[in-house]
Amino acid sequence: MMICILPQINISYADTFSAGDANGWGFSLNGWPNGKAFKAGDVIEFKYPVGVHNVVKVDKAGFDSCSGAGGQVFSSGDDKITLAQGTSYFICTIGPHCANGVKAAVTAN
Repeated sequence: MMICILPQINISYADTFSAGDANGWGFSLNGWPNGKAFKAGDVIEFKYPVGVHNVVKVDKAGFDSCSGAGGQVFSSGDDKITLAQGTSYFICTIGPHCANGVKAAVTAN
């Protein structure tokens, strides 16, 4: 019976990506998601000093306008967010951080 079931199992492995790579979530993102292949179920880990930044998951309008209104706020300094299929938008709402580039759009297939 196990011989019949094993070929039917689809094993998928989620990857974890550090937002900003070694620099972490902050002003040095410089197109960080570009060239990376994300898939639904992957995890983005946002590391930053507590109180210096935050992460707000917003819709495209919030991303474009740097508005966190209605977004999901994370502020632990080590936030792990699982990606759904499609594009996820993340911004920092502390001061003018978003307008100064602390934001990322990540597309998962």
